[in-house]
This record gives sequence, structure tokens and C-alpha cells, in this order.
Amino acid sequence: MEIKDVVFVYRLSSPELLAWHSRHHSHDSDEYELHFFLGGEGRFERDRDRFVLSQGRLFFSPPGERHAIRPEAESTPVSYYALLFTPASEDPLRGILDDDLFRQAFPRDGGARQRLLFEDCKNGFAHPHPARRQAAAHLLQAFLWELAAEISPGDKPAPWSRQRRISRDRPEDYNVHISRAIRLFEQHLRERISMEAVADSLDISREHLTRLFTQHLGVSPLQYYRRLRMDVATSLLLDTTLSIKEIAWELGYQNPFHFSRSFRRYAQMSPRTYRQQYYRQNPTGYDTRMVKPPEGSRSRGFGDLPGKGDDPPRQR
Repeated sequence: MEIKDVVFVYRLSSPELLAWHSRHHSHDSDEYELHFFLGGEGRFERDRDRFVLSQGRLFFSPPGERHAIRPEAESTPVSYYALLFTPASEDPLRGILDDDLFRQAFPRDGGARQRLLFEDCKNGFAHPHPARRQAAAHLLQAFLWELAAEISPGDKPAPWSRQRRISRDRPEDYNVHISRAIRLFEQHLRERISMEAVADSLDISREHLTRLFTQHLGVSPLQYYRRLRMDVATSLLLDTTLSIKEIAWELGYQNPFHFSRSFRRYAQMSPRTYRQQYYRQNPTGYDTRMVKPPEGSRSRGFGDLPGKGDDPPRQR
């Protein structure tokens, strides 16, 4: 298993980003892609089908399948992960991924656990150490096998609702308190909020809030909040030309050195190294979506931009 590229797009809004991410495109014969959406209004187009985006929705695109993301409201921009990967030629997982039954089981609905998994894959992919990158690939492989276990070859496609939840997120993982707490975290990325304030807003104790997050997500609410802020920082590093100082200010850090220390604890490298490391690899020419790519990065054309020649999609 090889992860070819991972990006996290936070609040897709700039014209350059919209042009890149809204294009209809497909991937090579051995490249598969997952999209995991955190929020925003829009649709995902797959060949001639289209699907409404919602929080936690997961899409799978096999090789050769044309797909595109179509944001629809400037007031509610789309945020999501995109993960491009190639299984080894001898990996039995490849046969499952190529099965129509697997494709027809998407989209599927996940939750906070899946966000953490995509975040870990993103950080592992960006790390310069080969062992970290391999660990991320194994995380992805395990996740795909779990999905495959839910869609056995003996099952028929019909009983599988497109609204079906991923089994790793048990029903209790959708506890209303966790959902509301995460919403508060997302609303306070620039202006910090204490865990006491979150618990008070939910009318529960901080101890109960901590117990819920630890039991269902494996991290404390403070850890989740910090990881979410740093995850947004990685998007700003790759999706904008903001300086490190400007990104620190965007996330409410008055001292950029404090931001850099927090980021280093999160990603095991400095913000500057993270940005340089990604664009040094630049596996898919992703830098072409920016007005001014970082110095030394490779540039490739936008390719198949949306518009001319697109077939009218079918609504689902």
C-alpha cells in the first residue's frame, strides 16, 4: 500500500482553490481516492450521478471514474480530506476495491473517528521519516479492510443504504454532547474556548465531557480541540501563501513562536518544514492551485477544468 497524496482543505472558498478542486477529473489505472467531508454545502459528482454533501460523508473513486466536488454556498464553504492511494499489485485488497459491490456501497457516513484517522494518515504522509509514512499506509490499509468486511462478496448491493454508517463509529459515538462539543470547537478555532466553557454550554460536568471523548474517540476533548486547530494550520500552510506569523494570528496565537512549538509537537516538524516537505514531494502538482506557489515547487497545468463537455449529472 502506498499513499500517493493527502490534502486537507479547510473552508474551500478562494477562486484558485475552487478551480482546482471543482474540476472533473479521474485517476490512473492503479490510483484510488477517498474523500471525507467535514461540512459545507455542495455536491459530489461521480460520472453522471451526484450526491449531496453532509458532515461525515465518505466517497470512494476507483481508477478512471470521473468525479468532482461542487461547492454551492459561499456562506457555508466545504471542508474535507482527499486521500489518493495505490495498493500493491499482489495485495488481495485490490480485487475487493475493483469489485462493483464495493463501489456501490458508497457514499457512507462516518464521524469523528474517521476524521482522526484521515488526520493521522495526512501527518504520516507529510513526515520525512519512511517509517512514519509506512505507518500511515498501514492505518489506511486496516481501514479499507474494515470497510471490506462490511461489504462481503456474498451480499447484494440493494440492502446497502447509501446512508449506512461505518461500523467503527458505533451508534453511541454519535452522542449529542460530543457532536455539540465538536461544533463549538469548530466555532472557536481563532478565539480559544476552555473545556469548562464547553461543558457549561452542554450543561454537563467537565469530567463527564472528558469521559465521553475518551470512551468514544480515544482522546480527551482538549486533545481533540488542539488537533483540530493544528489540522486547520496544515491546510493554511498548503492552501495559502500566508506566512507562518500570519497563520499563527489566524488561529489566535499572539506569539508565532508559541504556535511553532505547538505545531512541532503535533506534526514532529516545524510549520516551515511541513510546508517545504510537502512541496518538495508535490506528488500531484497540487501547488498549481495557488496564485504564487512556494519557491522550488513543481508546477503542472490545471488540466480538466469544469464546464465544457460535462454531461448533466443525475441527482441522488
